[in-house]
Amino acid sequence: MARSVEDLESAARTGEWLRPGDVALVLGVSRTAVVRMLNADPPALRYRIKPGSGRHRECHPDDVIAALEQRRQVHGDQ
Repeated sequence: MARSVEDLESAARTGEWLRPGDVALVLGVSRTAVVRMLNADPPALRYRIKPGSGRHRECHPDDVIAALEQRRQVHGDQ
């Protein structure tokens, strides 16, 4: 069963590493955009290779929350 955006955000805030598809839902962007963030040099999001899964990546929860808060920032307010 798919998790809601609220559940995923809560999971990141409690320190759970998220998959790129989950990060895409939280940030409101495409999975491709998240993969580009991971492939950037240096990566825009820190990640680790998920243990025992080949090359599947998981995104650092602190970076996910920071990116989310940056997207929610209202520009122009003092």
